[in-house]
Amino acid sequence: MVKKKQIKIKKQVKKKQLKSKEAIKKKAVAEKVMVKKVAVKKKVAVKKTAVTKSRVKKKAVATSRRLAAKSDKGLGLTYITRMDHGNTHGWWVRVYKDSKPVESKLFSDGVHGGKLKAKKKAQDHRDLVVKKNKIVPVHLRKTREHSVDKRSTSGVVGVTLSVAEKAGSLRVHWSARFMEKGRQRNVSFSVRKYGYEGAFRNALKVRFAAIERPMPRGLKPPAPSKTLERWMKKQNINPDVNRVTR
Repeated sequence: MVKKKQIKIKKQVKKKQLKSKEAIKKKAVAEKVMVKKVAVKKKVAVKKTAVTKSRVKKKAVATSRRLAAKSDKGLGLTYITRMDHGNTHGWWVRVYKDSKPVESKLFSDGVHGGKLKAKKKAQDHRDLVVKKNKIVPVHLRKTREHSVDKRSTSGVVGVTLSVAEKAGSLRVHWSARFMEKGRQRNVSFSVRKYGYEGAFRNALKVRFAAIERPMPRGLKPPAPSKTLERWMKKQNINPDVNRVTR
C-alpha cells in the first residue's frame, strides 16, 4: 500500500516537472518570438526613417534646383541688351532703379572669349549690381507700386484700372504695364477720352503688342463699381462706348 502511494507520488512529481519544463520551453519560445518581432519592427522603423530622410533630402535638392532655375529664368536678360552694330559685338548691361540709371557697361565678345562667355559675364555683373543696390525687377515684385482700384481688376496681367483724385477732379484710366529694354513702361488711356471699354481695349492692344502675343478675342472689362458708374454718369460717359485707337 505504501509502495503504491510512493509510486503515485513519483508519477505526480514527474508530471509536474514535465509541465514545468513545457511551460519554461513555451515561455522561452514566446520570448524569442517577441524579440524577433521587436527586432523586425526596429528594422522597419529604421528603413522608414532612412526612406523619409532620403525623400526629404531629394525634395530639398529638387526645391533648391527649382528655385535656382526659377531665379535664373526670372532675371534672364533683364537689364541686358545684345549689341551688334558695326564693329561692336557684345552684351550691354544697363541697370535702372526708380527709373534712374545705376550701371552701364558693355561686355564685348572679343574681350571675354566669345558670345556665350560674354553673356555669362554680363549676367554675373548684372546680378552683383542688382544685389548691391537692392533692386527688385518689376516682373518679380509681389506688389504693385501704382494706384489700383482693387474692386475693379481686369483679370489680365499687366492691365489695370487706376483711379486717382487730383485737384478735386477724379482721373480714371486703364493702364498697360510692360518691360522695354530693361525699363518698365506704363501707357495709360483715359476713360474720359476713350470711354470705359475703349480705354480698356487700347490698354490690351498695347500690352499684348509689347509681349508679342496675339490679343485674345472677347475680352471684356469688369463691370465698373457703383462709384465709377456715378462718376461716368455725371461726366456723360457711356460705359459701352468703344473708341479704340488704330
